[in-house]
Amino acid sequence: MLYEDYLTKLGHWSSLRSSLETSINPYQEVINYYNTQKRCKLSTDPWNQAIWPDPWELLDLNLYCDFTITLGTCYTLQLTDRFKDCKFEIHISIDRVNEELLYPLYVDNKILCYNYDEVVQKTDLPTTIISQRIYKMPRLQ
Repeated sequence: MLYEDYLTKLGHWSSLRSSLETSINPYQEVINYYNTQKRCKLSTDPWNQAIWPDPWELLDLNLYCDFTITLGTCYTLQLTDRFKDCKFEIHISIDRVNEELLYPLYVDNKILCYNYDEVVQKTDLPTTIISQRIYKMPRLQ
């Protein structure tokens, strides 16, 4: 999607959201979608929610770092009927084993984006991952 125009990207993203409504594995489908995006180092400050791009700005910017992939995953799920009533939280976390920053997305009792290809239950998150800041995501409309 890196070189596509905005309307084409919007069409792909709309199709993804539609497919999530009936998908057998919607979490994996959205993870697969964002894993195809070219990654950059850091495209927005995860510590400053006031400057985070909204869903349409994120799509237009087309700059995906680990944090904006979490943000895009969150927005994508929030903008479906299937997940609109779920509670979403983005955690800025540190993995104490390798001192790496992570940005897991909590969707009710599931966790996405702490590891590129995994969805885990909240109870299965390794105890070495410690949340430093938690952002409760407002409902999108």
